[in-house]
Amino acid sequence: MFSLGSLKSLKPFLWPHRKWLYFSLFMAIPLSALRAGPIPLVKYLVDDILVKKDPDKLLLVPIAFVGLYLLNLFVRFFHYYAVRIAVIRTNQALRERLHSHLLSLSSDFFSERKAGELISRITTDPWQMDQGIASINVLIREPITFLALFGYALYSNWKLTLLTLTIVPALGFIFGKSGKYIKNKIKEYQASNGENFSVVQETVSGIRIIQLFNLQSLRITKFKNQMNEITRLLLRISRTEEIAGPAIELVTSFAIALILYFGGRAVLNGEMTSGDLLAFFASFGLMINPIRQLTDINSKLHAAAAAMDRINDFLSWTPKVQSPANSTWISKIERGIEFKNVSFHYPDAAERKVLDGIGFSLPLGKTVALVGQSGSGKSSAVQLLTRMYDVTAGEILVDGLNLKTLDLDSWRKLVSVVSQDVFLFHDTIYENILMGRPDATRDEVEAAARKAYAFDFIQRLPDGFNTMVGDRGVKLSGGERQRISIARAFLKNSPCLILDEATSNLDNESEKIVQQSLEDLMEHRTTLMIAHRLSTIRNADQIVVLKQGKILETGTYSSLIEKGGEFQRLLAFTQNA
Repeated sequence: MFSLGSLKSLKPFLWPHRKWLYFSLFMAIPLSALRAGPIPLVKYLVDDILVKKDPDKLLLVPIAFVGLYLLNLFVRFFHYYAVRIAVIRTNQALRERLHSHLLSLSSDFFSERKAGELISRITTDPWQMDQGIASINVLIREPITFLALFGYALYSNWKLTLLTLTIVPALGFIFGKSGKYIKNKIKEYQASNGENFSVVQETVSGIRIIQLFNLQSLRITKFKNQMNEITRLLLRISRTEEIAGPAIELVTSFAIALILYFGGRAVLNGEMTSGDLLAFFASFGLMINPIRQLTDINSKLHAAAAAMDRINDFLSWTPKVQSPANSTWISKIERGIEFKNVSFHYPDAAERKVLDGIGFSLPLGKTVALVGQSGSGKSSAVQLLTRMYDVTAGEILVDGLNLKTLDLDSWRKLVSVVSQDVFLFHDTIYENILMGRPDATRDEVEAAARKAYAFDFIQRLPDGFNTMVGDRGVKLSGGERQRISIARAFLKNSPCLILDEATSNLDNESEKIVQQSLEDLMEHRTTLMIAHRLSTIRNADQIVVLKQGKILETGTYSSLIEKGGEFQRLLAFTQNA
């Protein structure tokens, strides 16, 4: 019923908690015996008390009956609680592994997949596994219970017991067909559910755009269509589950009919006592319960198998950008950075070169600015320098070493990025600045805020540094978010700085404050700038002009103006805009 391959892949997460499963397995034995315990009492009540009309022994049966269930209370608690400990701990380990793997994946992975699908992989799939792991105690307990009852039935009347086995092929057919169908439909459901997560995530992220453009009806229709698909799949799964249950009961009714007829004849012929038949009938009735339990968990186990398949698929995704096996650790930049005949295209658009054979140097302590129209490849150069992506041709050299050969973590410690799209976490201002260097002290965080001209506005807030910034910093203005980002860069104190149109979306007053803090930040740092407002790169040591992924011209601000080429045209365009 459960995919053996799925069980094997679950082992690393489940194995550390195996002692709880073993304990649950051990407790399943007395629990199964206790469940079969009332059957001998029934036989004793009928044959030794009711038939013989012995009232003196009548009190023993209810006392024994209550005693059995009192003992059952303790045994059942430890059996179920042990397996729940294993389930909860395994789920924790599985979710942590999925989240860690998610963080290890490179940018190309995220650009090709929807956020909702990824959220579904980390939330819904482990929950489905939860249901499957929790069913392990059923797989442990119910077969033992069935065997105990079957053994008693075989001991009581082996002929009747063998008659009941005639229903086994029909039961196997129902289990196999329904289980396979349910697993396939659950895979479809999980994929549709991931799409549904994406719609909700996009609604939350883009609520302002949705309301501004009156897109509510469009989004409602899209969500409704997806819910219709999910509902269709769930109804098909439910229909199969609800057919399988009664079908099992119908098949078992044939066995009951055989017991009633042939068992009745055995009593009439004196081959069995009434107590024997009643006890046998009770044991068979209790044997049906394990079958029903296994039927009920059939869908859960197949859902878990489908979820584990998706989890295994997710864990098989490997980052395309990672540190090589024998990577070089780098702790500082001594000479500078060089783009050497670099070409690049995004993985899903190989036919379109974003950068085409560009080359320029970024010497230690100098500032180089990349300028050009939108789509010229400026931001892609930043993505390559931070190794969000790798070059498709050529190489980027750091002190003469190929960037691909460097330890990725050590390199990224040397680089700080301040961009126009500031991302702040839904946390306090203090925690958002601290992310620049998590081991920094309170004094260092406050000093970084002062350098970024952020300290004063933070202090004016009701909760100061403890102010929650909201999702993506929505409670702060654009200039305030930018200064928090700059404070984070000051705290990180990396020797290489990347400014990606850091002042492009600010009003004049905010731009002046942010520009001053950026100039302070750039001091004594190797800086790569991308600027929308060309006046901000007046003091750059070198300007590289890009167009359609190629370098058209390079030079200083004044030399490029004198040249009267592409840079002069861009400058005139921005001044007139």
